[in-house]
Amino acid sequence: MRLLNTIFTFLLIASAYSLAQTDSLIIRLKSNQVEKIAISQIKNIRFENITAVNEAQSANINLKSGTNYPNPFSEQTSIEFEIANPGNVGVIIYDNSGNQIQSLICENCSTGKNTLKWDGMDKNHNRVQSGTYFYEVHYGKEILSKKMIVIK
Repeated sequence: MRLLNTIFTFLLIASAYSLAQTDSLIIRLKSNQVEKIAISQIKNIRFENITAVNEAQSANINLKSGTNYPNPFSEQTSIEFEIANPGNVGVIIYDNSGNQIQSLICENCSTGKNTLKWDGMDKNHNRVQSGTYFYEVHYGKEILSKKMIVIK
């Protein structure tokens, strides 16, 4: 029964993502590696050795992500996050196809709220096109993901 509940929950989440017009399925593996798969490339899903995880135990306890503001934006946005202890924080920005287009780093961030600004440029210093983008905030082994929109 637990397996059926897990599969049903996954399918519910997958359908919610498709209703939100998301192109990618994001999967966190046991190794904490994150895989992004384009929804259009998924032909079938097979589950093996499923482990149920208590979300309260796996919740990020040292990292909290605010939002980016403004959102939507045209020139620049500020990405907020909060950390429990001083340390390095990385923000990776992806386009709607799941390609990494930029990364931002806050070295030796202070405890509490911090902000990184993204100027809407890719890693080749080209201004990105209008559309939906995703960012991940990385702190130690913790990762939080959010969506943002660029408009021209």
